[in-house]
Amino acid sequence: MKKGMLAALLCLILLSGCGGKPEPLPLEELPQDYSLEQAKADGCLVTEDGTVTSGRESWEDFLEAVDAGKAASVRLCGYFTLGSLGVSSWYDPDYTASIKNAYPKISLEDLSYDGEGFTAVSYQEGKRYEWNYSLLRRFEEEVQSDLLPYDSCISYILTDDAEATYDQLFGSLVSSRLEDHIPFHIVYREEITL
Repeated sequence: MKKGMLAALLCLILLSGCGGKPEPLPLEELPQDYSLEQAKADGCLVTEDGTVTSGRESWEDFLEAVDAGKAASVRLCGYFTLGSLGVSSWYDPDYTASIKNAYPKISLEDLSYDGEGFTAVSYQEGKRYEWNYSLLRRFEEEVQSDLLPYDSCISYILTDDAEATYDQLFGSLVSSRLEDHIPFHIVYREEITL
């Protein structure tokens, strides 16, 4: 009995020494009805329709650890409503009607850094996706169109290319030349309205 109490006390001391924050459940073990409220309670970096609404401290802690060369991880949660698709007049009404039951949508991704490189993992419809890159690059771009409801955008993008500009990365997606393609993965995007 005394050994059990001593073990429990030791666990409490160890947990309090590292913030008392238990490891999150692996993505594949989260319940199907995992909610936006639960993501916020779990300390995820939450963006709702492009705006950060919770967990900014978790993201900043992650970036601070990365800057120090320490292993770190963070869970990101994107929450999208039908309105997040942009201006509704851009879409065919029949198309909008056909997808409306799929919203709101929640997207979860784990981003980790092992001291040398980054790994992003997500599950979509039961299938695991993984991206591995050496760099996490930050871009801030001013919006060049009055049609969009925000003024600038901050993106954190995983890539192995230290020199590519934001325009080069996205331009590589539509280039017909295979040699122009630059592999990358967006892990975090925030729309800023002034």
